[in-house]
Amino acid sequence: MTRLQDLIGIENELSQVGNALRQFAQELGAPVVGACHVTCSDEAEAQCAGVFQYWFVREVLPELKPDIRAPLRSINLGGRYEPGAIRVAEEHFATPKSRAAFKLLVVKINAHVAVHPSAQPEYGWLDRYGCRSACCGALAGLFEGSSLPAVEEFRKTFASDGKDRLAALGDASRVPVRHRALLTAVSSAALQARRAVQDIRQHQPQTPTVFLVLPCVTINRPNEPDTELVVGEYGIDHTRQEPAIKHHGLGDDPAGYRVRHQQGRVVIEDDHWPAAREL
Repeated sequence: MTRLQDLIGIENELSQVGNALRQFAQELGAPVVGACHVTCSDEAEAQCAGVFQYWFVREVLPELKPDIRAPLRSINLGGRYEPGAIRVAEEHFATPKSRAAFKLLVVKINAHVAVHPSAQPEYGWLDRYGCRSACCGALAGLFEGSSLPAVEEFRKTFASDGKDRLAALGDASRVPVRHRALLTAVSSAALQARRAVQDIRQHQPQTPTVFLVLPCVTINRPNEPDTELVVGEYGIDHTRQEPAIKHHGLGDDPAGYRVRHQQGRVVIEDDHWPAAREL
């Protein structure tokens, strides 16, 4: 798991995340590997989905039909984890081989944000087809008074556990405006991963399963390949009656994030990372 943990909080090439996932799956030695990928509907996320397919899915997943290997995909506004998605994916990949041993199910959840590179990078808008456009539009709607059902769902999620995360994000003295969209995406990915883990806690898999939940943020970069920041990782060993859960990575409180840049790439830390926590 070390290679994946080395990526947490640091902006990297999309292919590095896929390679690290493939290496982990191969080293674990699971006879069956499945995947569930959650992304935003935004067309800017096409590259993220394509790289995950190329570097991970096509290398380790079973064939659905000749020359076709595919994850269960959930595509919606903002990249929201849909309760029940893991249960469906787990059933799909519960093959006879996994019944005799175990399977690995990778759940990759991507929020996304665009960056405007400069001496002090600004996040949140994309030059889309010659026009300035919010990216991610669903998360931007949190600060624009949007009443879309997806945005209302986000509002409830950002207020979970009695924390007013949107107040922190909207306070320029706590979160610089140029980082607001970035940290909104990071917090959202962490929160969506927690929803997925709660789903796993309440589910008894059909065959013994090791779950890996990986919240990430795609950085949509203009005129160059997109990059990716791994927010954290949850390892859930559900090969026995009660799941054993470990988490490494950033928390979900945007007020606690510390942001810096090195060589044009973002690095994010908080009091949860680097540190390992038992859940």
